[in-house]
Amino acid sequence: MVKIEDVKNSLRIDHDLDDDLIDQLIYTASSYIKSAIDSEALEGEIEGYKQFDWSVSLLAQHWYLNRQEATSERMPITVQSLIQQMRGAYYATH
Repeated sequence: MVKIEDVKNSLRIDHDLDDDLIDQLIYTASSYIKSAIDSEALEGEIEGYKQFDWSVSLLAQHWYLNRQEATSERMPITVQSLIQQMRGAYYATH
């Protein structure tokens, strides 16, 4: 499970002012990634993949860094690749 402290460490944030925002970004990234793989997956199934936490952290960081601008910048390719890996593994067993 990705924690606020994990994202703050990666972003080198040393204050608590954005903790609620980061927490919401983590929750939203987690939901987004689970839905991108299979919105009907059982609780805990997708979260069990090794790539899950890393993809949630990277997506939350991306959204945090790009929150000030209305931009058409796409989701990081690394997150897309991790989702594809998890999707492939998930459907190989279902």
